[in-house]
Amino acid sequence: MSLRPPTEGEIRELGDALHLELTGDEVRDFRELVIGVLESYETVQGYGTPTAEGRSPTGTIVEAGQRVRDGDPLNAWVSRCEIVGSESGPLSDWKIGIKDNIAVAGVEMTCGSRVMEGYVPARNATVVDRLLEAGGRIVGKTNMDDMAFTGNGHSSAFGPTLNPHDEEHLSGGSSGGSAIAVATDEVDVALGGDQGGSIRAPAAWTGVVGHKPTHGLVPYTGCVGIENTIDHVGPLAPDVDTAARTLSVIAGKDPKDPRQPNSVPTEHYEEALDGEPSDMSIGVLSEGFDRPECDDRVNDSVRSALDALSSEGATVEEVSMPMHADSLDIYTVALAEGFLAAFSGEGIGHNWKGWYNVSWIENFGKYRRGQGGDFPPSVKLTLLAGAYTSERYHSKYYAEAMNLRQQLTEQYTELLQEYDVVAMPTTPQLAHEWVPDQDRFEFIADAWGNLANTCAFNMTGQPSLSVPVEPVDGLPVGLMFTGSHFDDGTVLNAGHAVENVL
Repeated sequence: MSLRPPTEGEIRELGDALHLELTGDEVRDFRELVIGVLESYETVQGYGTPTAEGRSPTGTIVEAGQRVRDGDPLNAWVSRCEIVGSESGPLSDWKIGIKDNIAVAGVEMTCGSRVMEGYVPARNATVVDRLLEAGGRIVGKTNMDDMAFTGNGHSSAFGPTLNPHDEEHLSGGSSGGSAIAVATDEVDVALGGDQGGSIRAPAAWTGVVGHKPTHGLVPYTGCVGIENTIDHVGPLAPDVDTAARTLSVIAGKDPKDPRQPNSVPTEHYEEALDGEPSDMSIGVLSEGFDRPECDDRVNDSVRSALDALSSEGATVEEVSMPMHADSLDIYTVALAEGFLAAFSGEGIGHNWKGWYNVSWIENFGKYRRGQGGDFPPSVKLTLLAGAYTSERYHSKYYAEAMNLRQQLTEQYTELLQEYDVVAMPTTPQLAHEWVPDQDRFEFIADAWGNLANTCAFNMTGQPSLSVPVEPVDGLPVGLMFTGSHFDDGTVLNAGHAVENVL
């Protein structure tokens, strides 16, 4: 198929959007020049796109994805499928749920959005291949907030993800369906994605374990993200041992993922779990308990668990790092233009060395132009804020926020030289009530407050784990541990210690 040449009107509009102040002569001339450039595009088009984009997907599809219609009162699932992996392996015959922004070949991937309905990837995400090679069995795609863009579970186009402990409350998001599937024993483990707390927040609100690995430890290839520097994929599990066993399978180098360093250190994480508190030093971050969003009952439950560790010999000391209190604002500023750039790059972005998902780029590009009005207020607000500040202030504040991320990382790195882990509530709040028919202002006010503690560690890239502690009024509470880069084993072991003392 030949590429359609631009009209003079299109060249003029593009010039206006780019502030090029093109004259009439320039419009005519550049139209001809662009037509010449399109010859290079014809050359690239001539190579075509290989079936499955160069690789046959792992696993055998026993039952292709079928949209879930009934029997799912908590809206945990978007589609069900049956994909069988290797006959043996460390996850042999485990039932596994996959968040619906992680590609499973031959199964629809909606990202929780009407905009992407009907898109079917041709190849698996790297983590899905690894789960199947380890003997896992994929049983469905789990529901999620629309384009992963809220933290409470209320924005999916396929219904809010509801809390299994109280259906009048939300599960947390954006990986709410994965958390529900684990909490209700429908799967042995599930994968989620975390760009601001989207694994840990639903883990905390549903009473399961959620681990955001070190940035770059687990390859993100084939997963749909928000911004390359904060994208993480990791497990939600009924206990720390299961999370650790899953991490051992999915961690490691993937040459197609430029988010990873040249060398990715891994281990068998489950083998290091002794859960012995007496060997642990824990810095309890005061700013994580003092946010305006905080619920004192959540704080008390978290501190009670830390007191139990102290009673068993752990070193537990109060520490302060004032910059943490500003982390949500820094995250918000950096995210707005970072997401705008990725969105404008058809959900992938430009200028990085890695595998580009051509089918996703093509389909997202078409769908967002045709159905952009269907995106939720959280997506629209972020794009508009990013576009305005980029245009009006020339990305000055984005650059400053990105520099502040470096300062935040350095300060946490220094603190973690003194302690094995730092601790605070995963979310400062209990699960929110489900309120249908919110107006835009209510929707936004309800969207992100539960990520006030978690988002800091998407910016720093350090490993972070939510583990359940004593519930409050029947609703779960999560304690979050964060450790040094690529020291995921220590973070998991801290969570295992909590399981042993409670």
